[in-house]
Amino acid sequence: MKPRKTAMLLVVAMLIASVITVVPSTKAEASYVDDFLATVGPMCTNDMRDNHILASFTLAQAIWESGWGRSTLATQANNLFGIRAYSTWGGKVFDRNECVLYNSWSHLVATKGDAYVKAYSLSFWRAYDSWQESVNDHSGLFNRMSCYENLRGNYDYKSCATLIVLDGYCSETEYTDCLINLIESYDLEQYNYDFGTQDPPQSGGNESGDTGSISLNPAKLYMETGTVYELSWELTPADAEYTLTSSNPTVAPVNGNKVGAASAGNARLTLSADGLSVYCDVVVADNYGGIVADGVYTLCTVTEGTVTVPAEATSIAASAFAGSRVNKVIVGNGVKSVEDGTFDGMGSGFTLCSYGNKVVSDYALMNAIAHINISTGWVLDSAASLVSGISLYTTAGLISTYYDAEGVRISLSNSEGTALESTDYVGTGCVINVGGVAYNAIVKGDTDGDGITSTSDLLKLKGYLSGDNSYLPMRHYRKAADFNSDERITTADYLAIFRSFTA
Repeated sequence: MKPRKTAMLLVVAMLIASVITVVPSTKAEASYVDDFLATVGPMCTNDMRDNHILASFTLAQAIWESGWGRSTLATQANNLFGIRAYSTWGGKVFDRNECVLYNSWSHLVATKGDAYVKAYSLSFWRAYDSWQESVNDHSGLFNRMSCYENLRGNYDYKSCATLIVLDGYCSETEYTDCLINLIESYDLEQYNYDFGTQDPPQSGGNESGDTGSISLNPAKLYMETGTVYELSWELTPADAEYTLTSSNPTVAPVNGNKVGAASAGNARLTLSADGLSVYCDVVVADNYGGIVADGVYTLCTVTEGTVTVPAEATSIAASAFAGSRVNKVIVGNGVKSVEDGTFDGMGSGFTLCSYGNKVVSDYALMNAIAHINISTGWVLDSAASLVSGISLYTTAGLISTYYDAEGVRISLSNSEGTALESTDYVGTGCVINVGGVAYNAIVKGDTDGDGITSTSDLLKLKGYLSGDNSYLPMRHYRKAADFNSDERITTADYLAIFRSFTA
């Protein structure tokens, strides 16, 4: 009895049916085994050519999941992989409870009603017009779901069989051995598509046939369409003969040591020399924002406005923003290092944004760059020695707690230098010392420095609007009075502050 597998939850649920897999006898092999391989094998070959999921791996899964094409789902719904149907599925639906085929999910609901669908929610499966559609949909699922990204363009069947379990497709470790045994026992590698005939290899070196070692950098490459990346590799001996090929030249063509991003999709680059091979998996996407090579954000393709560093990046290279004039860069928490000089020459008004990323905030602090903490809305402007974005009624304890969690030492005092208690409100003019740098706080609407809005703030603003600048003597008080953030102080700000505490 084949073990029941636990499905991936969320995104697109993919639950695998429990089936009986019978080890075929010699006589049986001459019938349904050979028939299945002769029918589905070429389908998997074509699918590998189009979708870049290894054919032998797909075929082994089809054998195991469908019992050589003899399961109920395979015979009545053309479903070789036991993929369930839900309301988001746009194709035909097979009701295994009553063995009835419906044209669509809406047809099922209209016929059986919501109560039935809810009661038998685990009885509905995707149905196809052919086994080829089932194979294509199976690979399409792997290409759509990010958790299976490591299967795309992966042409090592042992690697695929191992990763499929690690990716959460099922929980049984023996699943890996089952697939490998099927591939090796029935020589399923013969169905793998030969991409070598599609992309002439880039060759070089001598013909000594004496390669001691080989390496290729990077091993993982994310690119925006239209970009080019220069690969690097090492051979021993250095002049050994080599070939560089792309599994999908329509996505990532190679020329010499360069790979281009021609269209969105996936490809695997293979560098081979004297029987040794190393790989670089390439993912090309539209509007990706640059290039990430082995976790390093090496090139920003956005020239102005705001750019978000791709989630795959763990570091940012100094050359990433050369020639770019973006005014905001949003960095996720996955980034663990930023090279010195990365944001040099970005111009006035440039701001680094992050979700409390200490690496980013420290970089901004050391290089006098404004930093927006997206999580809190606070903006630390090292060049101007100001911190803005602090809300009314924010206590010193709240700010201290946040920075303590980030491992940053701070101190807070009022405009007269007296240390604030944890329950004291942080007001305009208060001094927040972050990592040894003093910032004057700006709290919009708070013109008297007590952290709240009241008639006292209105009196100061009224005096300033009457022409007496002594009511708002410091820059941070004037910025606090600009409640509407339009770079001017008018009666509109007066009315806005009034409404803030009378609402």
